[in-house]
Amino acid sequence: MRAPPRVFSARVFAVALAGVVGAPIVAAFADVLFGDRLGLGTGVAGGLAIAVGAVVALAAGVVAAAVGRRLAFYEIAAAALVLILLELGPLLLLAPRLRTSPLVIATWEQQGRLVLVLALLLSAVASAATTFVGSTIGFLLFGGGRLDTSFSYEGFVARSHLRLQPRTLLALFAMVVTGLVPGLLVGVGWSAWRDARTRRAVRHGEIAVRTRMPATLLMTLISTGGVAIGVWALTVVLSVMSGFEADLKGKILGTNAHGVVLKYGQNDFTEWRSVRDEVLTVRGVEAATPFLYNEVMISADQNLTGAVLKGIDPATAGTVTEIPNEVQEGRMDWLSHPDRIRATEGLDPERAERGTPPAPGADPTKVLPGIAVGRELARGLRVYVGDVVNVVSPLGDLGPAGPQPKSRPFRVAAIFYAGMYEYDSKFAYIELGEAQRFFGVGDSVTGLELKVDDVDAARPTVRRVLSKLEGYPYRVKDWGELNRNLFSALQMEKVVMAVILGFIVLVASFIIVATLIMLVLEKRREVAVLESMGAGASSIMKIFVAEGLVIGAIGTMFGLILGFGTCLFIEKVGIPLDPEVYYISNLPVRMEAAQFAQVALLALVLSFLATVYPASKAARLDPVEGLRSE
Repeated sequence: MRAPPRVFSARVFAVALAGVVGAPIVAAFADVLFGDRLGLGTGVAGGLAIAVGAVVALAAGVVAAAVGRRLAFYEIAAAALVLILLELGPLLLLAPRLRTSPLVIATWEQQGRLVLVLALLLSAVASAATTFVGSTIGFLLFGGGRLDTSFSYEGFVARSHLRLQPRTLLALFAMVVTGLVPGLLVGVGWSAWRDARTRRAVRHGEIAVRTRMPATLLMTLISTGGVAIGVWALTVVLSVMSGFEADLKGKILGTNAHGVVLKYGQNDFTEWRSVRDEVLTVRGVEAATPFLYNEVMISADQNLTGAVLKGIDPATAGTVTEIPNEVQEGRMDWLSHPDRIRATEGLDPERAERGTPPAPGADPTKVLPGIAVGRELARGLRVYVGDVVNVVSPLGDLGPAGPQPKSRPFRVAAIFYAGMYEYDSKFAYIELGEAQRFFGVGDSVTGLELKVDDVDAARPTVRRVLSKLEGYPYRVKDWGELNRNLFSALQMEKVVMAVILGFIVLVASFIIVATLIMLVLEKRREVAVLESMGAGASSIMKIFVAEGLVIGAIGTMFGLILGFGTCLFIEKVGIPLDPEVYYISNLPVRMEAAQFAQVALLALVLSFLATVYPASKAARLDPVEGLRSE
């Protein structure tokens, strides 16, 4: 009789605890190192930090298995619990003391605590799962008491159990491609045709016995198809979400700068020229331009709307943003030369066809300062290039009754289309000198807009700018901080979609568990024979782990092929969208090798974890009982 396995080991728990607790800590320090010290982009730094944490957890799992020569089930579960208590305990204990501030209550209970708790739980689960994978790999290598890397015989047995022929896999791939319902119809038709041919062969004496598809083979095909569909859906959805994110990012960075330099205090940034010269010497900064903005009201005839009026330098604004390239009517350089604005361009197409004069106020004999407005703003005001608009600022001169609004007429010099409704309906641009005179700020500006050579590394670049300016009274912001809410919402939506669709792969992994359990029950006699011939527990586990990995690998390969084909079809053919609603003509898609690799890794890891229980169950079979039952 076999000796009962030990349930818990202090040495194995210590190693597992080091992996489960240490992985998030090492990942956090690595993120700081790669992001702040080395100046890598946020995505690259985060990916490298996660990889470093995963390596630590995997190594700890392998060491734990080598120390205990067994799977660390209980130790890793206890270590995960300790990690949760270590991270959540102080947080929950401090919560009652922080309930005195309404702001703390709002951020803690509505956003902060939920986000923080979910992040900590996710890190605990991820580090525990990675450590468990490492312990399983370690047991497969050291379970026999010494390092055993042989796999050829176990792989041969696994292939003989699965019975996956090329034509069977081709039929499965065709079923997945045609869809669930059509694929089932095709499968039923193929099965009926195969049964009819078999019955005819039996009647003619060509074969003696009708052969049927084994139940385990059917379960193998179902689990493989489940993994393929999950990977397919996940890759397509993530690629589409990445397309939306890239399109949104391109439009935001086309209108806005990669970073800004601001100064504490209002209307006190008069030394911006010397600051600009210093900023341009910082490594990673390509261009800089001054800007000045305030909120105003813009009216034309009976139409009135609020807008953000931004003063820019037309000579240098194009080196930082894409606004000059987004002009659809007129020219952006007419802001500096308003005398070149032609009143005939202010004719409504219908008025021009009828030969009627320009819109009211568009007197061609009077030179007015130019203004560039967005397409939606021009549509709301019903103005064209050459028409006159009236700009009203609440920040006017002091009168007997207090501050008086200031108004001034401007002639529309250009109409731009940024591609985002918020910008096209709210932004208007005038020449910087006109803005300074209109707002009465002298030679002061709001700040400097910057363009960096690497968009993803904008944050460390603007921090170098702040260091060059020696901090206070200057402050900097990158494009991620300026649009934090928008990109956070998009990222949250992307993560939620990935988690929801990831459950498809998770369900498929449970099907793999059921398939392998059926294989274990079907192959009890073969397992008993192998054990009686001297095969160890790790060798038996290798067989069933290999079977689960083959199922997961084939399903992942099918899913990646289908996902790449679907994304390529969407990219080349296109799925039309209503541009008036979505501000985009076709469904965007962006295929990233890193995302495909992450989906494949997730599917393989889940497939690997799904093999652990059936494989350990097969390794614990008593050979005497297995032979006796036969």
